[in-house]
Amino acid sequence: MNSVDRFGVSWEGRRIAVLGLGKSGRAASQLLRRVGCRVQVSELRDTEELREVAARLREAGVEEVELGGHHAQLLDGCDLVITSPGIPESAPMLQWAAEQDVPVLSELELAFRFCRSPVIAVTGTNGKSSVVTVIQRLLEAAGRSAVACGNVGVPFAEVVPSLTAEMTAVVEVSSFQLLGCEQLRPTIAVLLNLGTNHLDRHPTRQAYLAAKARLFARQTPEEYAVLNGSDADVVALARQVYAQRVWFGTNLDHAPRFHLASATREALSLNMQAVLQVGRILGLPDPLTYQVIRQFRGLEHRLEHLGAIQGVTIINDAKSTTPDSLLYALARCPEPVVPIVGGKDKRLDFRPLAAALASERVRGVVLIGESRRQIRSVLNGHVAIQECDRLEDALEAALALAHPADTVLFSPACASFDMFKNFEERGRTFKELVRQRQGVG
Repeated sequence: MNSVDRFGVSWEGRRIAVLGLGKSGRAASQLLRRVGCRVQVSELRDTEELREVAARLREAGVEEVELGGHHAQLLDGCDLVITSPGIPESAPMLQWAAEQDVPVLSELELAFRFCRSPVIAVTGTNGKSSVVTVIQRLLEAAGRSAVACGNVGVPFAEVVPSLTAEMTAVVEVSSFQLLGCEQLRPTIAVLLNLGTNHLDRHPTRQAYLAAKARLFARQTPEEYAVLNGSDADVVALARQVYAQRVWFGTNLDHAPRFHLASATREALSLNMQAVLQVGRILGLPDPLTYQVIRQFRGLEHRLEHLGAIQGVTIINDAKSTTPDSLLYALARCPEPVVPIVGGKDKRLDFRPLAAALASERVRGVVLIGESRRQIRSVLNGHVAIQECDRLEDALEAALALAHPADTVLFSPACASFDMFKNFEERGRTFKELVRQRQGVG
């Protein structure tokens, strides 16, 4: 792989520190080695799995891998720091980098600098993974090679070595990653919606919105910005966009060829309208896009139907990490419903849930995780509440509240890290509990 990036800069021999040894950190380390960098890695955790990963990286030529803590000495003589999305900006290692004037970039930015293919980047508070997946499938259906990557599961840096100019990278982008971007310039940038999220990482909601706006910062009128015209915050942010604006949800100032008929807006969800507009930008016929959308059956852990237990429908929405995502799920669930809610507290405002969870269609609410006290205070006795320490107990409590033909909805509205490694583990655990219960029942 060529050590010269898309901007003509050689990385050969540069000394780089990589912070974090999750998926992003591993992919970044391997990419940096491929382009001839001297790589050092620092990880706060120390587990048997990580020791095995560290051993493989050392075999691949990584000079140093420290586990069980970060030490400032690792930054001595470094030209650059690559940080993983899970590391907060307040982390001492990043503060040390700032004090030593060592630039900090995200794995997303690193991957973009070596990406030879066009990039379609998708961000927003909810729905990113589904939209990325459908766009990738649409391109494949049109006979064009495309890869879905980023927060959808496969790090951007991992797929970059295999990408060519004839392929397209469809990348799910988080606000954390955007904070570490300087040159990111997607061919098409999509902003689905702007709710409230990650206030444990962003000091204010305005800071969160500003992070999302960075996706468009380097775009020019040669590129496209696909924007939700039904979201007032997105419309306000669009004033900072220099790319060609293409709207969904409503028709604002885009070209006539992007006009969405009222029947189209009624037939397609907002997120699928965004996919339709991306298809139009790419020159793909609307009937093909409609066909791909109709064939899409959803992703694992996202409103995933798991069958029934004693006549009660079970839905796994473990990907839900915000109140907005729970409200979205409730609106799409058969009623009556018993939601299982709770997880790691991200300093989110749960008040918007009060009316929805206290409505007549909700039989009761089962609360889990460290956020359950905050959620209980919001509900304020207006709905039956059960609290559980374990997910298996929560499932049993929800089944006890439900009647035959009701729905149990596992949609936590919170992050998973208080009880699980990630939302995938949370969802797999729930699915296994359901399978076991179905076997018994």
